[in-house]
Amino acid sequence: MTMNSMNRRYFSKVVVVLGISTLLCGTRGAASKESGGTTDTGNAPENLEEMESQHMEVMQKYGSFMSGPKLTIGMVVYPGMFLLDLIGPLTVFEALMNREIHLIWKNLDPVKSEGAASIPITPTTTFIDCPKNLDLLFVPGGVPGMFSVMEDPEVIAFLTEQGKSAKYISSVCTGSFILGAAGLLNGYRATSYWSMVDTLREFGATPVRSRVVIDRNRITAGGVTAGIDFGLKIVAQLRNPEYAQAIQLYLEYDPAPPYNSGSPNKAPKRVKEFISDMSLGLNKMTVTTAKKIRKLYPQRFKG
Repeated sequence: MTMNSMNRRYFSKVVVVLGISTLLCGTRGAASKESGGTTDTGNAPENLEEMESQHMEVMQKYGSFMSGPKLTIGMVVYPGMFLLDLIGPLTVFEALMNREIHLIWKNLDPVKSEGAASIPITPTTTFIDCPKNLDLLFVPGGVPGMFSVMEDPEVIAFLTEQGKSAKYISSVCTGSFILGAAGLLNGYRATSYWSMVDTLREFGATPVRSRVVIDRNRITAGGVTAGIDFGLKIVAQLRNPEYAQAIQLYLEYDPAPPYNSGSPNKAPKRVKEFISDMSLGLNKMTVTTAKKIRKLYPQRFKG
């Protein structure tokens, strides 16, 4: 087995279950020998076969981190979504052991994310073929894509049906408006992008300004980068907090932003005014779309 043939999933399994120190020791040892150093690598594996064997030993030693049934995660993708809304939590979920992840759309054609330098995402399954009884149903946000999706009967029908049996129903950023349009946040506390969160009232939800909001089996996150925090919260729910911490360390997720302006409560007044003014049209369009959906489909928001 060559390094080129070792796929990312295998690499993640080796690293995440605390084979990290082994892998790093082996790497440092090789570098040390090349440079004439004397670093002691101890019992670090010398090849991939030994690494796999040691990996299995680590899995047994830290089995409590990963205990639980196989997880089935369904992540909706769509044209015009915001890429980081998807990639943040996806990166966290890919570090999970014993899971399958489905990127879901109407067909298997690549979909383009938001932005001029759009990076296409290829779905792995369709609405029709998506497994039932998902452990997690997830929707990312994105402008302008969310507006089309909010009013797309095929998307809404899929979310409504999957929402009947999914263990957790979730979103990042403006993905909560898509859940709201499907009637899946009616009667729940939820969050979204900070300048638009109050519009969730139109869908019968109680808006909450928070990084991640958990209300029963609804888990929603704020804007964009909150997706990583959200992903770790999900892991803690589906597995356990210790495993979530291990993944956080694997990702070296230890934010230290250069400016203290990442929320409307912290940003300087002029910075907040600038973003607020830039968002006026978007906010108005969101309210208009929400009111239209509520008027056309009042049955979704009863009770």
